[in-house]
Amino acid sequence: MMDLEKARSMIAGEGREKAEGLRMLRNAANQGDVQATVELGILYMQGNHVDQNTEEAAKWFNKAVLKDDPEAQYCLGMLHEYGDGVKQDLERALDLYTKAAERNHPGALFMRAMFLEEGISCDADVPEAMRCYEEAGLRGNPDAMYYMGVFTQHGMNGKTVNPLEAIEWYCRAAERGHPEAQYALGAIYEDGEGVDKDIKRAVKWYSVAAKGGSARAQCALGFMYDNGVGLVQDSEKAFELYLMAANQGNDVGQFNVGDAYLNGVGVEKDESEAFKWFALSANQDNMLAMCNVGYMLQHGIGTNTKDSEAVKWYSRGSDAGSELCTFNLAAMYEGGIGVEKDIPKAKELYLKAAEMGMKDAKERAERL
Repeated sequence: MMDLEKARSMIAGEGREKAEGLRMLRNAANQGDVQATVELGILYMQGNHVDQNTEEAAKWFNKAVLKDDPEAQYCLGMLHEYGDGVKQDLERALDLYTKAAERNHPGALFMRAMFLEEGISCDADVPEAMRCYEEAGLRGNPDAMYYMGVFTQHGMNGKTVNPLEAIEWYCRAAERGHPEAQYALGAIYEDGEGVDKDIKRAVKWYSVAAKGGSARAQCALGFMYDNGVGLVQDSEKAFELYLMAANQGNDVGQFNVGDAYLNGVGVEKDESEAFKWFALSANQDNMLAMCNVGYMLQHGIGTNTKDSEAVKWYSRGSDAGSELCTFNLAAMYEGGIGVEKDIPKAKELYLKAAEMGMKDAKERAERL
């Protein structure tokens, strides 16, 4: 048998040594060594020490699947799920995940659970999905641990709300470097949910999660810097964190970046940049951003005045449940700004805003 450790070491090298390591691994795979076959597939799938080639990866995984290898089944399942290097085939993906899950492969158990929970290429089966999630978590899958934490914290999928059990699951995932579990722990300690409120611990977990790439943690930590909660107030650091989240497409981060540019807090004031970021956030259905975009379009702040476009954003925000957008939309109908004047419609919208809790809206309706 080939010395896999020696081949791995050589592949991590350069030049002839690397080429010789790959030759050794490929020869072993061609001679039927299942472990070598799977490792070769993983190298090509991930592009580690070789040019990424998912078609080549699929070829090697298929060989190992014929020998019922669970890691190969799991990896080939992922390729079929996303149509990467092979034709997308969700039924085939589920079949491969199921076979690997039957051998207690943690990743396959997790993926099978997701398919069963959502009813992807199968009838939904939440109890079986939950069994797979829990088994995957107990066998060390960090994503499954995080999901179990979510289900237990919020009482989902038949789980009873149990903050302490949720914390246990989150801790297991967090210790394995799961950024969203780390964020969840930060939020629990910040809110004092099931534990004593502990801002220092919240800052600790938010910081770790933010470094790990959690956009939600970057926003939360940014807020703490912005407001001097548990940290020395630092608007520039807050902006830096908001921007990290915004660049990942997080709508709250985008809104906060827009707000910083609008008010010149932590960054030089720039109304056109503010409008750009608010628009990005609004397009992800952030209600505060929708209202700001509408207002800036109405008043020509950071963009050209476009009353009809303002009406569209106020309307969209109103439909999403924003009382301020509803109030502003009522004012547009009352004044015939960007839309045909319609007093009955304005009154209806003012009353709707009042029901939502908007101050002065009922008085405005009664005045019409």
